[in-house]
Amino acid sequence: MPVKKNSASDVFQRKISDFCDMRLKPLLQPRSFENIKGFMIGLVVFQSRPPLRAGRVDFQEIATLCGMDEEMSPELKRVAQPGFDAILRWLGATKTNTSRTMPAVSKAPLRVPAKAVSTQPQRRALAS
Repeated sequence: MPVKKNSASDVFQRKISDFCDMRLKPLLQPRSFENIKGFMIGLVVFQSRPPLRAGRVDFQEIATLCGMDEEMSPELKRVAQPGFDAILRWLGATKTNTSRTMPAVSKAPLRVPAKAVSTQPQRRALAS
């Protein structure tokens, strides 16, 4: 079964690709650049979060996954951070959008206990 393409995902994928070309390419060797660019685009395609440690992007894990341990400089981390932040924001937005478009679960009708209703009106005793 073919995967349904999402136009929003395609647009964001292009934005991340452009971000990598403009910001990361000047800082990296071609092999490392292709690895991290592919990694970031893969996060968008598979709608998964980058590795996090203590609520922050785990660049050590990203360097290991991309095979670029020796090239993960503080400058590269500073320049790449906005791209990973954008991916995290985009993932949060897509999850809230899909939760809004999900059909409501059909629920059983609410049952209200019927009170014992008397057909005869009740009369109050007159105080004498």
